[in-house]
Amino acid sequence: MDVASSSANSSRVHNDGSVYAPISLPLRQAFKQHVAKTNIHNITEKFTKACNGLDVGQLVKDEYFTLFESIGALEIMDPKMDSGFLQPGETLEDDYDPLTPLLPDELIGIMDQLLCYEMAWHTGYPLSQTLFTSLHIDRLLWPETKVFEHAQFYRGDVEEGKRPGVFLEVLRAYCLALVKGCDFVIAKVTGRDYFEEEDFCTNTYNRVLFVQVPVDVFARELDAAVDLMEDPDLDIPDALRKAITTRLDFRKSFLTALDLDLPLDNLSRYWAPILSSITTIKNTHALGTPVPSSFSTKIQRKLASTVPPRPIVDLAFADALAKLTQLCTDCEEATRFTTLPLDPLEYQAFLWTFASRDPTPLPYSRSYLSTILFDPATLNTSISLPLTDIRSLVFPSSPILDPLNWTLSPPRNPLLPKPPRLQLALLIDDFVDRAGQPYLDFWIALGQNRCRLRRMLTHVIIAWDFLQVDAALVDADLMATCQQLGVEPQVLDNPLTAWVYVKKLWMMEKVVLLGFEQDIYLPDEFAGMYYFLSVVAAKRAAELDRCEKHVGERTMQLIGASRYQDAQDVDDMGPYVDSELQQAKGVSEFAKALYRFYTILLYLGLIPHLKRPFSTEELRYELRMKPFLALQPVEVPLFAEFQAALQPYGSYSSPSSSASLQADLRDPDSALWTSIDAAIKAAKDAFARVKKYGSRKSKASGVEQAWGKEVNGLLASCVALGVGVAGVKDAVGKAEGDADSGTGALGVKVEIPKVGEGKRYAEGWVVGKVVKV
Repeated sequence: MDVASSSANSSRVHNDGSVYAPISLPLRQAFKQHVAKTNIHNITEKFTKACNGLDVGQLVKDEYFTLFESIGALEIMDPKMDSGFLQPGETLEDDYDPLTPLLPDELIGIMDQLLCYEMAWHTGYPLSQTLFTSLHIDRLLWPETKVFEHAQFYRGDVEEGKRPGVFLEVLRAYCLALVKGCDFVIAKVTGRDYFEEEDFCTNTYNRVLFVQVPVDVFARELDAAVDLMEDPDLDIPDALRKAITTRLDFRKSFLTALDLDLPLDNLSRYWAPILSSITTIKNTHALGTPVPSSFSTKIQRKLASTVPPRPIVDLAFADALAKLTQLCTDCEEATRFTTLPLDPLEYQAFLWTFASRDPTPLPYSRSYLSTILFDPATLNTSISLPLTDIRSLVFPSSPILDPLNWTLSPPRNPLLPKPPRLQLALLIDDFVDRAGQPYLDFWIALGQNRCRLRRMLTHVIIAWDFLQVDAALVDADLMATCQQLGVEPQVLDNPLTAWVYVKKLWMMEKVVLLGFEQDIYLPDEFAGMYYFLSVVAAKRAAELDRCEKHVGERTMQLIGASRYQDAQDVDDMGPYVDSELQQAKGVSEFAKALYRFYTILLYLGLIPHLKRPFSTEELRYELRMKPFLALQPVEVPLFAEFQAALQPYGSYSSPSSSASLQADLRDPDSALWTSIDAAIKAAKDAFARVKKYGSRKSKASGVEQAWGKEVNGLLASCVALGVGVAGVKDAVGKAEGDADSGTGALGVKVEIPKVGEGKRYAEGWVVGKVVKV
């Protein structure tokens, strides 16, 4: 019997004649089934129908498909996952030789393509997908050379006939300066706060970007390249010659501006030459001829990277020049920081305005400004910046900050009590030290992009909440010491707590407004968030009103004591404090008008109230208020209070007081409408007073133009809201039947202006436009 040819279920015979029982081999059978010919079925149509049959939120999951199996599904020899995979006939090395002679138009084409990749890198793409795809740059950097002169497009000796010509020498100088500029950029960005996964990729993939070579060496290389191009013996059309020399001059100016060791007082003069050369580069771009073969993704296989080769990022030349112009313009604007008055409030206004620039400044521009801000020459001043900020709001000619307090010495015997005035100085010094880190964290947050600014401010607010607790403890000691000296009437009650609280509430307002600016809230959430904003701003206005009254009282005290100069100094503080007060009042009243306006729109059905079956209103409210729930004192209204303010007539879909709602909607003199009109008028009056004070008295003279645009935008938004309210009121008055029966019956609809379309007078203030249907 041939055992090998017998089936798995047949009997087998031992050598001694006994017979095996029939057995089954499930593992081998499964293996045979696996290697059998597979029939492929197209399930696309069935899969699409199955997906369409699912409800929103319904999840279908195979409990046996584990994470291990999903990772195992990543197959070797898949080009998307296997970095060592080569297509049939493909080689690991590129066919292009970097020593291939170039024509002048090809040189221009390569230069312009490198500029496109450089700007793509500035927008956040890695070097592996941009500049490091250049075969010329790769040959300069790898293998790494210990002697700068050996950084050539070749290594070792080269045949005489293949030595680089003039245009390759020019390209070498351009590439060397470009690589050094990347080194400067990485050093600047990594020296400040940045987020690699979102902002900027600093990975150099084990390539050394001439870190130890001084910038003068690259300047000499560029000058030598210019001399080569201006050689009269070089036979080249003048237009091409000028186009190449312009790019070399641009690269030299750009490299100089990127230098890390430039003095602060001369920063502004380095960016103008770059901006002036961009026009010429743009006009001569058509003279270039692209050389796509000089760039390759195969270089990524040789880089120290954990990801497979990815496509090259192609940025259009026009877009690259736009990014370059934006970069230079923002950096030039950042240099104006050095000309600001020595006032932390001016710094704060400048940082907030810079972060609000449109388009958003690139990571290098923000790092550039942060470097200026945190330079020792800026921070190590003769005055304490946090203390100057405190003095501007709560210490008008206060005995607490009398310079004589810091001239006293403690007693030699440490057991003896310190003089009261010395205690005041020590308490203030201690608080300023505590406030130093939260104050710097606040400035660091202002240096981020707008999306991260909102997120970081929520963390900074928590730090300032802890600082408020410390301020309360220091205030208790301050007030006790002032009472001991008999100067308590000359001091604002709990001044440090007031200062911290005002700052914290300002940050809370900005977080809410940034949510509107970044389109985080849905239209049916507008009413609730503007209500919360009105509550927060009202608290800040109340605290500022206390500060303003103290300034007036202190002025009269100094006049009564015949200290006229001190009285004048305190009186000069008044406009700033009142400007902040009017700003807070305007924000509170305008937010109040908006939340009532959107509440009416929800009742009228002009804004859809979405159904959310997987959550409740209370849970959604808690989610929106989560960044502020832990603050003390409690800043978030109770949900019952919140709902009572937002739904005064009951649910939007089925009001419990429908008759009362109908009557109030149809009566133009009802409190429903008059409260909105009164709030709009109060907001316009407050913003008008702010505008009258001007940017200088409002501590924003360094950003006068942007400050004026912001105030005008607020006034224009008030007018737009008044027009919208009048439109809805008129439509309700003319409607037949139920006034809350929707858009069709009213004959109007509300259009919500989108972010970035230029239809908002102020980005954080969303005023719905009422139009006829």
